Amino acid sequence: MALMKEMLREKMKDPRVVVLNVLPTAEFEKLHITGSKSLPLAGDLVGFVEAVEKKFGRDHFFVTHCSGYGCSAGPNAARALKEKGFEAEYYGGGIEEWSAAGYPTEGTVARAPETGKTTATGRTR
Repeated sequence: MALMKEMLREKMKDPRVVVLNVLPTAEFEKLHITGSKSLPLAGDLVGFVEAVEKKFGRDHFFVTHCSGYGCSAGPNAARALKEKGFEAEYYGGGIEEWSAAGYPTEGTVARAPETGKTTATGRTR
């Protein structure tokens, strides 16, 4: 079951939760969910799972996401993690839905919700 944006926002309050943006690094740098980590899937599911274990260990609940509902990388990454015994789920709305909802984002194209202008730091509240 895919998480909805409100569910993800609630889950992110738990320090065990790691939100993984599986898009290419350049996309992550442009815009990402505040507090999320970049770990590009790049089509290599085995390498992705190994990288997650090496970087974060197994004692976390992982939420994967990509650009939005039309992107299959987030669900594929979560499925690969689950198949290897990790606790994982995916957020289907991705950065597109998160950003459109005005939820906190960071990156070079992050917009301030009140003004719609890019902030000096690239962060939104």
